[in-house]
Parts: sequence; C-alpha cells; structure tokens
Amino acid sequence: MYKNVHIVGLGSYHPERILHNNYFENHFEKYNLTDHAKGLARKLGRNRRTLANEGENSITMSYEAAIRAINNANLTALDIDAIICVSDTPEYLTPCCALILRNKLGAANATNVFDINNDCIGMITGVDIAARYLKTDKKYKRILVIGSIVMSNFAREDDLVMYSCFSDGASAVILEAKEEETLRGIIDSKMYTDCEYNEYIRFPVCGLTNMWKDETDEYDRKIKWDPFDFSFLSDKWVNLITGILDENSLASNDIKHYFMSQFSKTDLNLTIEKLGLGEDKAIFIGEKYGYTGCTSPFMALEEKVQSYKFKENDLSIFCSVAAGYTMAALLYKW
Repeated sequence: MYKNVHIVGLGSYHPERILHNNYFENHFEKYNLTDHAKGLARKLGRNRRTLANEGENSITMSYEAAIRAINNANLTALDIDAIICVSDTPEYLTPCCALILRNKLGAANATNVFDINNDCIGMITGVDIAARYLKTDKKYKRILVIGSIVMSNFAREDDLVMYSCFSDGASAVILEAKEEETLRGIIDSKMYTDCEYNEYIRFPVCGLTNMWKDETDEYDRKIKWDPFDFSFLSDKWVNLITGILDENSLASNDIKHYFMSQFSKTDLNLTIEKLGLGEDKAIFIGEKYGYTGCTSPFMALEEKVQSYKFKENDLSIFCSVAAGYTMAALLYKW
C-alpha cells in the first residue's frame, strides 16, 4: 500500500480591477520607455493585468481563494488539519498569516499553521512540504496551501518589469492523503539554485531595519529589479525537468501537461520546444491575468481543469523560477 497525496480542491481569486497594455504604454511615456513597454508585453505575453482594489491585501485574497478551494473539494474548513500560507508580500509578519486565516476560515481543527516565502516557487515548495507531512505523519489527512501576491502596492513606477508585468491574486490547493495500492498523486520534486543573480532583486531595497528611518526614501522601501539577462531560463528549466524525468524513468512526452511559470510566454514556449513537444503541452494564462508570482502554476492548473478532465495515470509537471534565482519542479500522477 502507498500513502498517496492528491490534489482534491482548487480555488483562485482574481481582483476585479483590470488594466490593459495601453495603460502601461501611456504610463511609461514620461520615462521615454513606451516602446520598451510594448516590446516587453509582447515577449512576456501580456494583454491585461488584474490588480487589487483599495482594501484588498494578501489576507483578503487568500481567504477568497481558500473558500473556493474548500467548496470545490466539497469540504468544510473543519476538515483542514494544517494551513501553509505562501507570499512574498504578506500583510503581516506577526502573527503568521496562516494563523490569521485559520481564524477567518473557522478552521478550528488546523493544529499546524505557518507561513513560508520562497518567492515565485513558493506554492510548489509549500505543496512539496505539505505532501511530506501527509506522507509521513498520520495526524494529518488534509492540508490547505494558499499562495498570494499583492505586488501593485510595492512596485516602483519606473520599473518596467515589476510595475507593468506583475499582477495581484491568490490561489489555494487542498491536498489529501489516501491509502492506495498504486503510487500516484505527488510523486517527486526537484530543486535547483544558482545565487549568481541574488543582488539584482531586493524587497524592500533598504532592508527591514531601515524601513522606517526618516532618512529612508519611499523609493527605497519598494522592490528593486535591476535589469539582467535571463535568456538562460529555458535551458535551465529543461535541465531541471529532464532531471526529474530521468530520476523517474520518464520521457518528456510521457507528461500529459506542463504547468509552468506564467512569467514569460516566450520562455515557456522555448522550454516546451526544447523538450521536443508542441505548445499545446503547456497552458499560458499570463495574457489574461498578468504574472501572479507563486500562484501562477496552480492558477494555470485551475484554468486547465475547467476545460479538460485528466484521466487516471496521466502525468503532470509543475515548474517555476524565483528571484535570485531558484527553480522547482514537481511530478504529479492523476
């Protein structure tokens, strides 16, 4: 018998405030960057962005996504044994956001609640951690993993990448442990880290110890993205994916669908092409919602399952990249 971990519930929240490409093209006129904004939107695959309204934050959006996931799984909040919150823009540092959400959801039986931040691979990391709890500790049957991002409040207005390409939103996944005779569910994970680019992105730029000093300018309290060449992205993704496939005696065409980072349509398509596959193997929703950081592979999953029903033994890979940089891949069997 195997103790398998299955995805049994999904839920996403997309804010109602929508901005299209022309807004950002007009915005960057004052920086003489309109042509750059147009070119970046084409490369990354952007048509519109969904941004938080006044009063919305990572807690409010996480709550909405979690409720959707719980309802989708035909469960109640009392069925959840643990909550993992994932965000690089958490509304609070103390107490942890997972504890606050436990209270808001009424998840009184969730005895283990904590936050993690692994930037844009955070939800893959959170799901991986949850799966290891569920596989090894009989106290846990279901774990809720919630990811959220509210980058619109923290992006510098002269930053092409952060200001014009990122969006806000939240996604939630419910994982459940099941005893079965065949190995399925979350099968394996693989990580990769290269620290070469760690100084190009900082948030807050000034560091928390300097955040509220009078001499610290608001500009330095926001996020910094210094331009750098990330043309390596598709090759490194291919190496990571090929590695997890090899370790599980699989080929790239054994995978039914790849749920990739939604940061760059060009790099996503290059990755799939280098794996010897067609573009239909990986859904891209970045033109619809913008880039939503850690949530993006699971928002892509939710979008896909609305139009396609995975069959038993179908295989999927989740894969993304985070600032600094780190990469993560997760192998899942339906």
